[in-house]
Amino acid sequence: MEHTTDQTLAPDPFLAGIQLFNAGEYWHAHEQWEICWRAAQGEEAEFYKALIQIAAALVKWRQGNQRGLRLNWAKAQRRLAQLPAVYRGVDLAALAMAMTDILADPEHGERPRVGA
Repeated sequence: MEHTTDQTLAPDPFLAGIQLFNAGEYWHAHEQWEICWRAAQGEEAEFYKALIQIAAALVKWRQGNQRGLRLNWAKAQRRLAQLPAVYRGVDLAALAMAMTDILADPEHGERPRVGA
């Protein structure tokens, strides 16, 4: 594939979402993964929806909204329970552990990261 500087070529929204998520830009990651979710079906759609809900939970965490954090995380957990521990290169089990740590100690929980 040729390298180009043509700005009309959109980056892969899945990978862009990962980069944004890992930079702490949860809302923007959520937006990128929504693009993926709209194009997906079945298990893949559940995967993206779980990531979207995790990102939404972390937006609430950043806002100090514990109720919003817990509600969005609960929705994501239901979806994660239907998925394998690793999906599309993302260690969902490790992500779930990081989220559990944040819920246990919202003031000192470390920012979770997604790898793919």
